[in-house]
Amino acid sequence: MKTLCLLAMVTAMTAASLEKAKGGEVIYVASIVEKTVTTFTVNPDTGELTKLSSLMLPASPGAMDLSPSGKYLYVAMAGRDAKTNQATAFVATLERQEDSTLLLSAVAKIATRPPYIRADDSGRYLMMAHYATGEINVYRIQDGIVTSEHLDYHKTEKTAHCVEMDPSGRFVYVPHTTPNAIYQYVLDAGTGKLIPNDPPVVSGPAEGHQYHQPRHIAFHPSLSMAFTSNERGGGISAYSLNRKTGTLKLKQTLSALPEGYSGGAAAADIRITPNGKFVYVSNRDLEDRDPQQDSIAAFSINRRGDLQRVGTYSTVWFPRSMTVNQSGRFLYAAGQKSGTLISYAIDTKTGALQPLKTYDVGDGTIWAMCVE
Repeated sequence: MKTLCLLAMVTAMTAASLEKAKGGEVIYVASIVEKTVTTFTVNPDTGELTKLSSLMLPASPGAMDLSPSGKYLYVAMAGRDAKTNQATAFVATLERQEDSTLLLSAVAKIATRPPYIRADDSGRYLMMAHYATGEINVYRIQDGIVTSEHLDYHKTEKTAHCVEMDPSGRFVYVPHTTPNAIYQYVLDAGTGKLIPNDPPVVSGPAEGHQYHQPRHIAFHPSLSMAFTSNERGGGISAYSLNRKTGTLKLKQTLSALPEGYSGGAAAADIRITPNGKFVYVSNRDLEDRDPQQDSIAAFSINRRGDLQRVGTYSTVWFPRSMTVNQSGRFLYAAGQKSGTLISYAIDTKTGALQPLKTYDVGDGTIWAMCVE
C-alpha cells in the first residue's frame, strides 16, 4: 500500500512538472564543451529557472534556431572525423516534446561550421553564415527536418558572423566584421536562393570610428529600423530600413562600453525587447585581468528609432549570447568562459537591468534561446 501511495505521489509530481513546462516558456542552452543542450523552464513571474533536462549530442553544439512551427530546434554542430581528424560540421534537428524536452531526430552533414543559422519564415530553408571561409549557404528543410540538400552558395568575405531576416521575411542580411559591412539579399521564396540586393553591401561605421565592424543584427518589431552590435571597440549602430527595397542606411552609432572603460573589448550579441522599447548589447572584455570587466549595455529606442543609453551592467565572463523572454521582463546572458547563465529583471519603464541569479550550465556556454 505504501509503495502504491509513493508511486502515485511520484506520478502526480512528474505530471505536474510536465504540465508546468507544457505551454510555458523554456530556455535552451548549448554547451560547446559538454556537448549538451540543456532545457530550463522559466517562471513567468520571477524569471527563476528550473533545470528540466539535458540532451547529449554527437558533436559540439553552437548556434541554434527554432522552426517557424515551434516543433523543432535546429542546432549547428562541429567536430572531428575519427579517422582523418578533419573538421566536420552538421546541423541537428531536435524535436520538441510536449514538456519541451528534446529528442534527436536527424543529423545533416554540411560544408563548414556556421556561427549563426536562421530558418526562413516558411520553414523550408535554413540559411547559414560561415565565419572562417567567408560564405553563405542555404540548405533545404523537408517536413521540418534539416537535410544535406544544398540549395545556394555565396562567396563573400571572411568573418561572416550572422544571418538574419527583416520582419517581412523577404530580405536577408549578413553582417561581416573584418570588411566592416552588411551584405544584403532578397530571398527567392520559391527556390531558397539569395539574390544580391542593390546595393549588395552597406558599410558599417567608418573604419576610423572607434565602434565599428557589425557582428550581429536585430530588427525592430514595428519601426523600420535595424540595430547591430559592433565588435570592434564595443558599440551599437542604428540603421533605417527601406521596407520596399530591403536596403539599410546607417543612422547612428554609440559606445556600448562602461564609462571610463580601458583596454580591448569586443561586442557580441544584440537583443531587442518584444515591445521594441529597449535594446541590449553584450561586451566581452579582452584583457587578462581579475575581475573581468564584461558587461551588458542597455539603450532605449524612441519613436523615431533613435538610441539613448540607459546604463551598463556587469555580467558573466565572455557573454557571447543573450536572450530576452517573451514578456520582455527578463534577460539572460550566457558566459562562454564561465560556463554560467545569468538572469536579469528588466525594468519595463526604463530598461535598466537588475541581476537576479547565476546558474551553472557547463563549460563553453555558447548559446541561449528563450522560446514558448
